[in-house]
Amino acid sequence: MGCGIGLIKYLLFIFNFIFAVCGLGILSLGVVIHLRVVNLSEQLDTNLTFPSITLIVVGSIIFVISFFGCCGAIRESHCMTITFASFLLFILLVQVAVAVYAFVVVKNIEKQGNITENYRTLFPSYYAKPENREVVDLVQSTLQCCGIDSPMDFDKLGPIPWSCCNKPEGDTCSANESAQEGCVQAIKDALNTAGTILGSIAIAVAGVELIGIIFALCLANSIRNSERRGYRV
Repeated sequence: MGCGIGLIKYLLFIFNFIFAVCGLGILSLGVVIHLRVVNLSEQLDTNLTFPSITLIVVGSIIFVISFFGCCGAIRESHCMTITFASFLLFILLVQVAVAVYAFVVVKNIEKQGNITENYRTLFPSYYAKPENREVVDLVQSTLQCCGIDSPMDFDKLGPIPWSCCNKPEGDTCSANESAQEGCVQAIKDALNTAGTILGSIAIAVAGVELIGIIFALCLANSIRNSERRGYRV
């Protein structure tokens, strides 16, 4: 096996080690996001869990695939290297689909799921229903927004809650202390940003995976040629 292919072998091993770490990172990120949006998704009657579930699945698959890549590279196994390349091609196609979903569907989820209309419906019962208050507080504290369109929306409900100005839970805010942006617009902006970030990450990782596929096929071809010549280095 020549120096060039030997270099590819170790580059592929390093690539897969980093890839495994990235897989665990994506898996962890998916779990964290899922735990934060699952209740919000139920209350708003909108599917916000697809991106997080996708991250969990993709992260798990990436970690398993990286195992085949590391073993195939370090042991110079033609079968495992080809298996790795095939799996990597599959996950690349999945990530392209995720990128399309993120750019097209997540960024336009407002039009499909009427998420802001559902938010407008549950907001008036902020002080009447604890479960709705929990959702509104989560949205307001996370997105740094207040009310539907402005803090003035609380005038007919009661005092402006702590989540509008990030005070300790149970405190109240004045109109001047509160975030001035309404949560309907903040939700739309957050969905657009999330779609752009998720899609961009998926495309970037897909580009790295394409390089990994090329390296794996080059290494597999070299291993097969070495086996045919009857020696291994």
